[in-house]
Amino acid sequence: MKSKLVFFIPAVVLGYFVLVAGSPEGGSALNGLIEPVEIYRDSHDVPHIYAQSSDDAYFALGYLHAQERLWQMDLNRRAGSGRLAEIFGDDTLEQDQFVRTLGLRRAAQANLSWLDPTTLTSLQAYAHGVNAYLGESHILPPEFYLLGIRPEAWHPADSLVWLKMMAWRLSGNWWEELLNLKLQQRLSAGQFNDLFPPYPGDAPRVLPTTQKLYAGLEPLAGKLLAQHSDEAHKSIGSNNWVLDGSRTASGKPLLANDPHLPLTAPSLWYFAHLHAPGLNVIGATLPGIPGVLLGRNERVAWAFTNTGPDSQDVFFEKLLPGQPARYQTPSGSQAFDEIQETIKIKGQPDQVLTVRTSRHGPVISDADPVARQNAPEGMVAALSWVGLRPDDATIRFMLNAGSARTAVELKETARDFHAPQQNIVYADADGKIGFIAAGRVPVRHADNEVQGLLPVPGWLAKYDWQGLIPFGELPQQSGSPDGKIVTANQKITPPGYPHFITSGWALPYRAERIAALLEQRSQHDVDSFAAIQNDVGNPLAQQCLPRLLALQTDDSEARQALHLLRAWDGRMVADAPQPLIFAEWLRQLASVLYQDKLGDGLYDMVGDYQPLFLTQVLGNRHGAAARWCATALPGQAVCDAEINRALQAALANIKQHYGDDPAQWHWGQAHVTVFKHQPFGAVSLLAWLFNVEAQSPGGMDTINVSGYRYDTGSGLYIGEAGAAFRAVYDLAEPDNSVFILGTGQSGNPLSGHYRDMAQAWLQGGYVPLLTDRERILRDAVGTIRLTPQ
Repeated sequence: MKSKLVFFIPAVVLGYFVLVAGSPEGGSALNGLIEPVEIYRDSHDVPHIYAQSSDDAYFALGYLHAQERLWQMDLNRRAGSGRLAEIFGDDTLEQDQFVRTLGLRRAAQANLSWLDPTTLTSLQAYAHGVNAYLGESHILPPEFYLLGIRPEAWHPADSLVWLKMMAWRLSGNWWEELLNLKLQQRLSAGQFNDLFPPYPGDAPRVLPTTQKLYAGLEPLAGKLLAQHSDEAHKSIGSNNWVLDGSRTASGKPLLANDPHLPLTAPSLWYFAHLHAPGLNVIGATLPGIPGVLLGRNERVAWAFTNTGPDSQDVFFEKLLPGQPARYQTPSGSQAFDEIQETIKIKGQPDQVLTVRTSRHGPVISDADPVARQNAPEGMVAALSWVGLRPDDATIRFMLNAGSARTAVELKETARDFHAPQQNIVYADADGKIGFIAAGRVPVRHADNEVQGLLPVPGWLAKYDWQGLIPFGELPQQSGSPDGKIVTANQKITPPGYPHFITSGWALPYRAERIAALLEQRSQHDVDSFAAIQNDVGNPLAQQCLPRLLALQTDDSEARQALHLLRAWDGRMVADAPQPLIFAEWLRQLASVLYQDKLGDGLYDMVGDYQPLFLTQVLGNRHGAAARWCATALPGQAVCDAEINRALQAALANIKQHYGDDPAQWHWGQAHVTVFKHQPFGAVSLLAWLFNVEAQSPGGMDTINVSGYRYDTGSGLYIGEAGAAFRAVYDLAEPDNSVFILGTGQSGNPLSGHYRDMAQAWLQGGYVPLLTDRERILRDAVGTIRLTPQ
């Protein structure tokens, strides 16, 4: 948020919140509850819910989510509904305009009308639980008082809106299509292919030339890109892997998961245990949504990584000459559908936004007046996304996965997981392991040469989607010849796979490192899995360092840096200088090679971390070096001058921020992980209270990943994305399973549980993930009893 959100908190108010911080206990008589519920909290503030029905368990979960994460729930509901300007003013108006145009809430309402009665009843039970808490007399989270607002009642559509918003953030790649369009106007075909080379082992991509067809659309693409520049630096990934009993000390499967997402305070996740007839599940829940998304019961465990499918396409629609309310289709003209959206803006009159939708989806170039004006006469941009379909049933997976008794049943529940596509790795107590990339992915016509990499003409039939990949034809695997399955956002389609999933697979660094570490032991246990999750070995360093270390230089400081790097084992540890030198050299090398060629605007959108491009140029693959480096001087190798310039710039910048003595340089000092609060984490007077920060190890391509960005003012590499939680599930002894959050369970910054797991997360520690009632009762530190009214 901008300066308008700077508030002063009197000490007396802080003191008041200190007094009320914590988890209230005792009992309540609540409307909407059918039978009594008991809730036991452990010392880490994980609730264990004992109910007489699954819907009563969801009621209790809604009550607890409201108790612990009410501000987070309200903010996420507003974000997905396009209602942020009501409380933040015009600072967030552009975001609201785009979300209203996209229509996440309209899609959620449509899903409600399609869902089955059982699912609707569970959603309503959860909403009753949230509203039961709201109906009591409680001190609200401090954010409500700072903003002078009160929470509204919760509705089933609110849960689907937040689930839809999560799917949107994990889907792709509409933004990249527009970026590619602009880059094609700036770069030669060879340079474009260098900057975005194919996945290792794949054939080079050949894109059609769009200069003539789309030249007039550059201003529109530029405006939409500027509106969503934050998309450029998403570092969203995850790790999961499973071993069958032949590879474990117990003889039963072990499963690991650490989802990588933007790091927030409070955490995106809230761990809970739900026990009812036919249900005994524990794991990661999403405040605002019923059910456990990631976790285990006593017989089955499951884990996600993002597949990263290309489930979005931008279609340019051609308006009918003289009839702007109609557009061309392959079979003639058609009228846009129109929807009026009223946006309330704090301190200003309401704004009425006219949303147009074509047969492909919402017209995103209508998102705000400037974007609309930048659309060339006779053309608009519409967006297709699988997550907007009215029959999206993803919520059913969350409600049903916890009751699965076998790996086969878990896989069957994944039929309902529609958006976003996820690599679901699973295991059961019988020893079965498996994987399926569940989710909806469009089938594109064989004649569609663009294959999701550029916007396409909406009036030509060959670019229309040809349905969805059938569930039985999605990438999947039952068992494994070598006893292991690993996914880390790498390419998961086998050779000859008939369908296009994406061209944006994550590089295989993490997946290959995980597989290599798994092969270092004949048998694994929970501790060895935990050690792998916290590994900070950097495979990219092994690829790039030989080229840097071959540099010949007379500069004493450069020689000293190269001497340090020769002794480095490639691990991004916090207490060493080499990770800092390497990270800064890579950043400067990107700037030297392509910032001038792109210009600052496009450079900022592409980002300063393109490892496959750097390895392509440094290795001179397909003649790439000559397209980006100056002609080498006699006695020099191609790109030596650029490598040296980058090293000199890196050392100068490090000295500016961290002093002249390399012995005093430490990666942890420069690399700070920030779990950021919305919105007060961006307010200097309040960030100390709401954010959770720590110096940390890890890097972009380590298993213990850090999606950092460089801050030019401070010289810090700010880790904004990473493992929001880590978990290891033991199918031999389920209560040996462990997890850790990056922050804590509570959403109240003055609670002892707001950040109490942060240090253990940083140091590779874990806490138990228990479902055994005897142990839970023995160790419980608090009890809540909910009774029907």
